[in-house]
Amino acid sequence: MATPKTSYAMLSTFSDALIRNNPRTYTAEEVDDEGRFKYYFMALAASIDAWNYCLPVILVDGVAMKNKYLGTLISACTIDGDNQIVPLAFVVVDSENDLSWTWFFRNLKAVFE
Repeated sequence: MATPKTSYAMLSTFSDALIRNNPRTYTAEEVDDEGRFKYYFMALAASIDAWNYCLPVILVDGVAMKNKYLGTLISACTIDGDNQIVPLAFVVVDSENDLSWTWFFRNLKAVFE
């Protein structure tokens, strides 16, 4: 049975499957010196492609996760020509701080620049 700990350990496998089934999807992950989870970033290919047809505005927000390991889920969205919300990217970080926000925006810029 999967636990949060084993689920975090399977992120690389998840990323490989995601990219294999959704070419051009972008993922990035980072662990600390002891191999523990720090950050995971995901932007699906469909979202990356949709960006070309959206308003040049990105809205970001973070929300605390309420599981054993806590952490924060940060998302980036935009608005399309029909005023509909389009999700662009998601990141899970160990905590909401300057380092995690910087890491998130660095990856966001790499994908949507």
